[in-house]
Amino acid sequence: MKKICFFLFPVIFFLFFPISSNAMEIITYENPVNVLVHKGTSVTVSVNGNYQILNKEKMTITPLASGTTLTFQYYPSRVSVTYNSKSDFSSTGFIIQETKGAAPLSLVTVNKTRYRGGLDISTQNNSLQVVNILGMEDYLKGVVPSEMPASWPMEALKAQAISARNYAYVNRNKLTTNPNTQTYKGFDGENQRTNQAVDATKGLYIKYQGKVIETFYHSTSGGRTANVGDVWNSNQSAYPYLVSVDDPYESSPHSRWSFSFSPSTILQSFSIRNPSAALYNMSITKTGANGEVGAVTIETSEGTKTVKGNENQIRKLFPLNSGSYYGMLPSSWFDIQVNKEGKQLFIQTPQGKKTVTSLKGQTVQTANGTVTISEDVNVQTAAGVTLISSDPAKVSSITVTGRGWGHRIGMSQYGAKAFAEKGWTAKQILEHYYKGAKVSY
Repeated sequence: MKKICFFLFPVIFFLFFPISSNAMEIITYENPVNVLVHKGTSVTVSVNGNYQILNKEKMTITPLASGTTLTFQYYPSRVSVTYNSKSDFSSTGFIIQETKGAAPLSLVTVNKTRYRGGLDISTQNNSLQVVNILGMEDYLKGVVPSEMPASWPMEALKAQAISARNYAYVNRNKLTTNPNTQTYKGFDGENQRTNQAVDATKGLYIKYQGKVIETFYHSTSGGRTANVGDVWNSNQSAYPYLVSVDDPYESSPHSRWSFSFSPSTILQSFSIRNPSAALYNMSITKTGANGEVGAVTIETSEGTKTVKGNENQIRKLFPLNSGSYYGMLPSSWFDIQVNKEGKQLFIQTPQGKKTVTSLKGQTVQTANGTVTISEDVNVQTAAGVTLISSDPAKVSSITVTGRGWGHRIGMSQYGAKAFAEKGWTAKQILEHYYKGAKVSY
């Protein structure tokens, strides 16, 4: 789960219906949530089980036979639907409602993925939006195995279920299927073990001073989680439970990592497009309590440039070509090594030996007095007199080594696994990661 990209969806509880002889008794969902599952100009939906379709403009209801396939199309001022060789139109869209009936399980299919619950099909921002509306617990059954391997210890799965429930409760009208909120794969993503974890924790939340909190979690902390104020520039006092804690048992393939970047890659990520530009140096500013990086500076032939930002902005400065880590640096907790072309330069100062990228601008004592170097010079070295260029040495590559994967706020999933293997309960795990919070109904 990454930092949130918010969407605004209508909250639909199906509490009003037209009077119609065709209307069936509607299934109402306990603690309903809305999940954006599709956005585009058209979509094909199929229903299996007990369903009917409501035209939101005309307020007409039509029963749908199990197995019916419907095609929805966006137009600038309306939505059309075609099924069973007939068409209908609505300026405000349609709702596919789950009804009570003989089928023991009702599912809707969107883009070959099956979902529990119903659908709201409407227009927004010049496209169709398909929102899956279902109960909280059924939603979590499609989330937990998508966020944590179902083979992991049961107490870790329970911790994941509770944390995901908190997040969904706070963001119930802003959810999508991707990691920007929580990964959700619907009924097709469910697993028996994770369903058990959801059922076993039904109604449990993490609360701070009696209030349900917004929880965040990540893959790997690297040994210690982060303060929310250090990586998202958030007001730390507003989130007293999202503070850095030790992760002593975490064992993850993402705990330590290293990547190498070419000068051209770095220059492009800093929006320096001149193909002849040279990279002379890079430095980082660690602003987080654990050493999280809050700013990166490069020195180039085009000048010096510094980028400051939250963890997501910093990680994107180091793009990865592979599909792993979502194409950016795994976390903002890292160090760098700047590798230069040719020999490294050192100068002796009254304070000791100093590394420099160029002799240009350096002041030296000669037989003729103090001189500021402005051009190539002959320098006496242990190997003899050597001509040294006044131009800075160019960077050949940047090596970045770091810890963890994700924003590192809240619960570490690999850490939860390790705690569960040590015999910790889900309650103990969550109350460790969310300081001062309590798990309760």
